[in-house]
Amino acid sequence: MSRTIQSNVDLKVDYSIDIVKLSKRFKRRTLKKGGYTTLKTSIVNWLFSRQKEEATFTQAISNFTARIPRGASLGIIGRNGSGKSTLLKLISGIYKGDEGKISINGRIAALIELGAGFHPDFTGRENLYLGGIMHGLSRDEIEARFDEIVRFAELEHVIDDPVRTYSSGMYMRLGFSLAVHTDPDILIVDEVLAVGDAAFVAKCKEKISGLKKSGKTLLLVSHDLGAVEQWCDEVIWIDRGKEMDRGNPRRVIDKYRAWVEQSEEKRVLEEVQPEPVSEKPVLEKLVKGRWGSREVEITSIKLLDKSGAEHGLFHTGDKLTLEMSYVVNESVDDVVFGMGLNRSDGVVVLGTNTDIADIKVPELTGPGLNGRGIVRFEIDSLILNEGTYFIDAAVHRKDGYPYDYHQSVTKFLVRSAHPHVGVVVFDHAWKFSPESAISKVAHD
Repeated sequence: MSRTIQSNVDLKVDYSIDIVKLSKRFKRRTLKKGGYTTLKTSIVNWLFSRQKEEATFTQAISNFTARIPRGASLGIIGRNGSGKSTLLKLISGIYKGDEGKISINGRIAALIELGAGFHPDFTGRENLYLGGIMHGLSRDEIEARFDEIVRFAELEHVIDDPVRTYSSGMYMRLGFSLAVHTDPDILIVDEVLAVGDAAFVAKCKEKISGLKKSGKTLLLVSHDLGAVEQWCDEVIWIDRGKEMDRGNPRRVIDKYRAWVEQSEEKRVLEEVQPEPVSEKPVLEKLVKGRWGSREVEITSIKLLDKSGAEHGLFHTGDKLTLEMSYVVNESVDDVVFGMGLNRSDGVVVLGTNTDIADIKVPELTGPGLNGRGIVRFEIDSLILNEGTYFIDAAVHRKDGYPYDYHQSVTKFLVRSAHPHVGVVVFDHAWKFSPESAISKVAHD
């Protein structure tokens, strides 16, 4: 694997960063047998060869190519563990690739691990000189920019204190300020914008925007998809070290969001495995999260979308139907169907039943074919804010005596393009007078 750095920025080259067929893997060592080790057991196992180590590898980056023209901005997106940070560390020289080529044309400011290389016992002033030299600045260049770096970091009052006395936010602010004041040709940013309070974060973003406007090359890794779309000319989506898609930021980000939602929904549906139900009264059986005498028994619970398909993820404004199938094991004439909707933190969103709604339940007879049926609770427009929610489902008498009660029997996720604060998002509009009305429905 070759890595070339051209420091002469006047060279007529097409790309600031040129990556061709880059691959990187990491070795893992896993014990074939045994679950723990002590010094004694390690020595015994080594002496008597009772355990053998097996080397395995994790492919972090696989055959990756990206050619970034000078002055362009590229975003890298993907879930945690997809290889994004590994890729940036390969580009910045922290890691060495196994295969492929990386060519860098210009000075890099890598905002990956802010403050890396700072000595805790040195003062902020001393660390700025040390860090500046590591970034390729001369002593005269550091002195010329010193006051500006300190002022931007807002650390004038502690710059001569040891950095071990700094808070984590102060430490990161110093590292960020140093990196962006080294006059970089290429700026690499990896999830490091939370380096202070809201005002300082805004100042950091403004600084990065200024560098981009001045023609610097930007390589951005972030879970803030809005920032990626705002700053980047092109986006590459990677997963498990492989490129999944690349191109127009809006198109790739939308495709990535849809993929993430599908993965979340698959996980939710796999987690919610209903308890197998019998079609006989089980008076003595008490299952965690389920109880009742089972004269009437709920045999399945589904969450359906507007087309009738079963789902575990919905969006604010979607139609949602809770479908409960039931079987009557003994004829009863006092039956109420109910449901409860709770947020994951225990907040009760809704609890209702057919008795509260003054709905007459058809006479249930059984056992046999006449003792089977389906009851649906339909929500025309889901006004829930983004979050995780759980469903209770029950059939009982009017006095509350339970035939079959399922607590937190299933869960679903709600996602929103514009998350609000709170539990629900009502359809609403903002209007201004005397100027023309401006309105927006919350879940559009």
